[in-house]
Amino acid sequence: MARQRTERVLGPYYDPKRTKPYRVIVVGVDDAEPGAPRRGARRKRSAPVRSVVAFATEAEARSFIRGARDEAQGRTVNDAVTEYMKHKRSLIGEKSATTLEYRLRGLLRLDERDGLLRTMTAAQAADLYTRRVAETKADTHRSELNAAKSFVAWCIKQKWIRANPFAEVEPVGKRSAGKPQLRVNEARKFVDTALGEGSNAGLAAACAVLMGLGPSEVTDRVVRDVDDDARLWWIDFGKTKNRRRHIIIPEALRPRLRQLVKGRAGDAPLWGDVDRHWLGYHVPRLCKLAGVQRVTPHGLRGLHSTLSVKAGIEVEHVARQLGHGGPTVTRRHYIAPGVEAEAGHERALTVIEGGRS
Repeated sequence: MARQRTERVLGPYYDPKRTKPYRVIVVGVDDAEPGAPRRGARRKRSAPVRSVVAFATEAEARSFIRGARDEAQGRTVNDAVTEYMKHKRSLIGEKSATTLEYRLRGLLRLDERDGLLRTMTAAQAADLYTRRVAETKADTHRSELNAAKSFVAWCIKQKWIRANPFAEVEPVGKRSAGKPQLRVNEARKFVDTALGEGSNAGLAAACAVLMGLGPSEVTDRVVRDVDDDARLWWIDFGKTKNRRRHIIIPEALRPRLRQLVKGRAGDAPLWGDVDRHWLGYHVPRLCKLAGVQRVTPHGLRGLHSTLSVKAGIEVEHVARQLGHGGPTVTRRHYIAPGVEAEAGHERALTVIEGGRS
């Protein structure tokens, strides 16, 4: 393979007669695309383009030279990830961006090594993924692989690399099909225990299960998000535009929520100084107190989805309630296996039995 021609940076040269005595000479290359066929063996090469940049100090000149040479060699993987994350943070929420960056840095192992992005090969990409398969669960390494493929595809658009080394890497293993969920009787005991405790944590947990909310959709609320005399629950930001929505608050929650927001400033945090981990602690605690299987806040969200479908609500409507873009994720991760078919069977029986005299 022919060596790629890049600009050269020469200097610094010192000339005491000048106001800015340190000069750097940048020697460019002709406009021919690297690797393009030349018309005839004796094609005359265009003259190199020269420019001179002057600096007041030697340190400034050498800093310019280092930057120019790094640019000529190409971006490192770490530099490319940094630029990519600047781009993504302008499009997605900070929490989602942080998760994405962890995925990229985990798979690319940027804490251990760095190198030029343009020199990454398919063999190196396959090796990186194989190592993550041995270290993490399928949900983690498959998500990391998807993130890496999208990252390099973006880099290709920036013309930093020509081909995607992760393009032929196939994901392995199966993603988990959702979190453990409570049974119907257990759910009733959980809600009774959560509301009966009389605490903000218990009320927050009841909100999660009765409205199908994710942890941050509970904990990130401010007082004004409980609207219309505690009839509406507003979510005005999230990972995607589908997560921005409002939900009807169940009657059982309204008296307690009215009391919680009464007389408080609209921008005050609804639950005080808490985050999603606060709910992650209290949900298992309440499970133990209620004497039911231990579940997570996402398990409560799944329970809401399962019971909604079981009650005859279409999956598409449940997906909108959860803030999903479509029913695929809802089916895969939130609805217990077999429930959708069971609900359809029960509706058929209702029609048949309703036709009897």
